[in-house]
Amino acid sequence: MTSTPSKSRKSAKAAKAAKAAAAAHAKSRALTKTPPPFRNRVVDKKVLKELVAWAFKNHGTAVTASMADQLKDLGFKYATQAAVSISVNDLKVPAAKKELLAQAEELITETEESYRLGVITEVERHTKVIDTWTETNERLVDAVKKNFNENDPLNSVWMMANSGARGNMSQVRQLVGMRGLMANPQGEIIDLPIRTNFREGLTVTEYVISSYGARKGLVDTALRTADSGYLTRRLVDVAQDVIVREDDCGTMRSIVVNAEDGRFGNRLVGRLTADQVLGADGEVIVERNTEIDPPLSKRFEAAGVSALTVRSPLTCEANRSVCRKCYGWALAHNHLVDLGEAVGIIAAQSIGEPGTQLTMRTFHTGGVSTAESGVVRSKLEGTVEFGSKARVRPYRTPHGVNAQQSDVDFSLTIKPNGSGKPQKIEITTGSLLFVDDGQKIASDVTVATIAAGAVQKSVEKATKDVICDLAGQVSYDPTIQPREVTDRQGNITHKAQRLGRMWVLAGDVYNLPPNARPVVASGGSVIPAQVLAEASQASEYGGAIRLREALGDSREVQIVTTSMTLRDFKLLGESTHAGEIWNLEAKDGTRYRL
Repeated sequence: MTSTPSKSRKSAKAAKAAKAAAAAHAKSRALTKTPPPFRNRVVDKKVLKELVAWAFKNHGTAVTASMADQLKDLGFKYATQAAVSISVNDLKVPAAKKELLAQAEELITETEESYRLGVITEVERHTKVIDTWTETNERLVDAVKKNFNENDPLNSVWMMANSGARGNMSQVRQLVGMRGLMANPQGEIIDLPIRTNFREGLTVTEYVISSYGARKGLVDTALRTADSGYLTRRLVDVAQDVIVREDDCGTMRSIVVNAEDGRFGNRLVGRLTADQVLGADGEVIVERNTEIDPPLSKRFEAAGVSALTVRSPLTCEANRSVCRKCYGWALAHNHLVDLGEAVGIIAAQSIGEPGTQLTMRTFHTGGVSTAESGVVRSKLEGTVEFGSKARVRPYRTPHGVNAQQSDVDFSLTIKPNGSGKPQKIEITTGSLLFVDDGQKIASDVTVATIAAGAVQKSVEKATKDVICDLAGQVSYDPTIQPREVTDRQGNITHKAQRLGRMWVLAGDVYNLPPNARPVVASGGSVIPAQVLAEASQASEYGGAIRLREALGDSREVQIVTTSMTLRDFKLLGESTHAGEIWNLEAKDGTRYRL
């Protein structure tokens, strides 16, 4: 009986806390009356977007519309006074290009030599060559940016690309860097890149390689735009009935959103909570059906919330539609979606729209192969130090290079030899390291290839046939510890437990004739033209032996069984149309032709 007042006091206290939290949340979402701060900085396309979004969030629609008008007038005014022109002299090739190409050539030569010696396979050679040129291209883009920034920051080409007004760095790279790798008609990347740019001019060979990709870009743009539009049409046809028909379907179902490394990012923004959200100390932060905005998302992170349930259109129980509370914010105005909003059509258009962009990508880059390699290089000369958390294991890359793969996230530090600030590199799980702990390295050396995003710890089984183009005896290193495996069909194979090498002892095969006796020992070494075996041959005739030198290393044996001695013969020569003929003539006139 005595516990009832304490329970009611607790629930009243929780309700009061939740009410205060809701009031604070509503206050944080209200428009501010304070004037915007003065900002003095270079405004490019990205900053302009952020500026308009900030104005809309803090000052409402009317102020944002007015500010957008003023920005437009400002832009037109100064574009009229100092418009951007372009000349061939604006295309400035960076001086570092020659050195970067020389370094790439050196690496390619090493790769070709490794392939020739059999250290790496043909596939590994091709992959290494492609990746070498991709990395060189990325470093050249950095050199182009640095060259413009330091030597000519008001360059027309640089201003257009850097501000986001027209073009991108991929196109600038082709103008003043190098055209790079191209694709062949089969869609494979040709491992011979175009080293020149449009400023220097392409050679005949480079033009032929380049023309396929460039033409493909133009043709694809024409053909695939129709496909993209048709995809959007079909999506709209399917989703057009999905409309926001009610305020709250009342469902208790929800989806769970987990924090990644203690952060939710933007994954909660615009959703509604499906239940009370409690902090790590058990205190109620917000009640059910509270809209989550960026400040509230940060409060969850600060309170140590690791996971929470949110309402989702996937779990909505509204009949043949979706309700406002499950849908959340309409991103057009960052408030709860209105009743009657055709959210199905918006979703269909959102999926279909990038289709056009993906088609146009070929056109923008002109058929040039663009790949990201995520390579991190050392910025200083010093000693490598792995952190105490570091856990790595041996790994052979697709290029055939022995490296180490990280099993955990950790920080790698390069400590300079002299005084100076150390370089810190964040290594993610699955990243490849090309240096050892405690190794001394020079500057501009490849340290690691950072894995993109979180690497899922899933094992994918795949088999790759390695076909030997030599006939011979197979021999492998005992360290690979082969294990016998029987498959469903009863085929017996041997599976290597560890990384190792397999050798095929190949050579020439000599078939010995019958009765031949080898004159070399098994396992011994031989030199060219050495006799390997001898054969004995018995003759059924008696007589005198004569040896005749024949072609090659063979010798002809003649056994003379009968002989005749001729005396007092004359040797006569006779010239005919067929050549000289020699005869032996006896005294009685008998002739023997030789």
